[in-house]
Amino acid sequence: PTPAPDAGGAPGAGEGPAAAAAGEDPSAVDEDTLRILIATDSHVGYNEKDKVRNKDSLNSFEEVLQIAKSRNADFILHGGDLFHENKPSRSCLYKTMDLLRRYLLGPGDIGFEVVSDPSIFARGMVNYEDTNVNVETPMFMIHGNHDDPGGESNLSAANLLEVASLVNYFGRSEDLEDIVVKPILLRKGRTQLAIYGLGNIRDERLHRAFQAKKVRFETPANPEQWFNVMILHQNRHKGNKGGVPNKSCIHEQMLPPFLDLVIWGHEHDCEVNPRESLQAGFYVVQPGSSIATALSAGEVQMKHVALIDVKQGVFRCTPVPLWTVRPLVMKDVSLSESGLLRTDTQAIWNSLSGDVEALIAQGEEEVRRRKRELEARGAHGLEAPSLPLVRLRVEHSGFETISGQSFGQQFAGRVANPEEVLLFHRRGGGQTPAVGSRKAPVPDNLEIEEAPAGGDDGVKIQDIIYKYIEGEQGLSILPEPDLNDAVQSFVHRAENGAIDQFVRKIVEATNEAVLRESRAVGEEEIRVQIQDRAEQQRRQRLTG
Repeated sequence: PTPAPDAGGAPGAGEGPAAAAAGEDPSAVDEDTLRILIATDSHVGYNEKDKVRNKDSLNSFEEVLQIAKSRNADFILHGGDLFHENKPSRSCLYKTMDLLRRYLLGPGDIGFEVVSDPSIFARGMVNYEDTNVNVETPMFMIHGNHDDPGGESNLSAANLLEVASLVNYFGRSEDLEDIVVKPILLRKGRTQLAIYGLGNIRDERLHRAFQAKKVRFETPANPEQWFNVMILHQNRHKGNKGGVPNKSCIHEQMLPPFLDLVIWGHEHDCEVNPRESLQAGFYVVQPGSSIATALSAGEVQMKHVALIDVKQGVFRCTPVPLWTVRPLVMKDVSLSESGLLRTDTQAIWNSLSGDVEALIAQGEEEVRRRKRELEARGAHGLEAPSLPLVRLRVEHSGFETISGQSFGQQFAGRVANPEEVLLFHRRGGGQTPAVGSRKAPVPDNLEIEEAPAGGDDGVKIQDIIYKYIEGEQGLSILPEPDLNDAVQSFVHRAENGAIDQFVRKIVEATNEAVLRESRAVGEEEIRVQIQDRAEQQRRQRLTG
């Protein structure tokens, strides 16, 4: 690919491949420049039943759409998890479609053309070519792990938006044994852009597919003449200390080297400034989420979307802050280092209350700042948050915990999350398995993906499951990897019949195999054959 020049001084852009000239009008776009608004992980519908935070996700998503319109973006590119729930509520779906109609439809002209095979879209055309609607700002999107296709129809919420001509949904893989990534080819003036989209696939499975060379990229003739962008929604490898097993994420060097820019969805930490991948040679932009779905350190920083200008072989990335996002302030304290007596519960209560008061003051100042910035931007119809999110992480080794609900009630009306203000945790390390324990580590590729809200606040689902299938309680007929898929569909996609269908399918297949292949006569011999068959299937899945 054509190497991008070093960055200059785009405000807030850091070290990007190209930079805005001083004083340049941010809304000005010439006939050769493709302007793209990049957003990921909007999680529309998150906490929609909460009395304080029910409008947060929609509010921030509307701000994203307003930015695209005010900055004259040619189109919006969304990196997955538009919806928080796999089956969004009717109210959530209605309000989202209403926003898309208001901001994406209109009499304006489309300044670029899609020149690739339209069969990449389910309806056989890009939505602005639909004669029944007037699309002013096209939106292209892939699915994430929250809004991926599933159920008997194998459809997602994105399919509903697509059939209404509101979005262009791409990046869906039908055959996981032969994953083909086809690009959307766009042209504007002398600029040619190829966008390779890959919707979310379970990380362990996609990792194995890359390792087995089962992922193919179809490229146009003379790919060096195109600016090549990839957008995906997966766990990103962060090194050995990243907290994610090596097989439960995608490494940058797995992606093809002809790419110029990679847009990384799923990760909520905002790393919007382009960073050059030392392993692969392309640039990576990680916009992060537009709402805090976990009260973790990665969600504290300011949320942004990315405004990317592509002109022939170079691009410029301009971060745009989202002022409607509710601020999160955090602090870590250690009771064991506080000098407080373990028995003096009132002193502990007062000390923690003082820490929370300081955080509230910090949060209120940030709330006022965001309101001022939102007003200065001239945003219409958007609500700035009035209460901050506050989280105090308390290391309590040797101390008893305090009821989080009763403690938080004193801050009701002053924080948005009074019941979640405190998070108690113990100093890590020190746990060893009991002597004679048969418990073995859960294999990386048997882990069930957790929703982002899980974090460090609760017990992981896979820990509960494997507590009941380890050792002598192990499964004799059902292979664990397939059970993993079924439970994940039941928990995260709300497919109520997923486990029942899985059990019926495996039992029927096992019965057929035994009747067809078995020469055993006794009950015990049949049981051994069934166990051997399950173990063989399990090993085949684990080795890819």
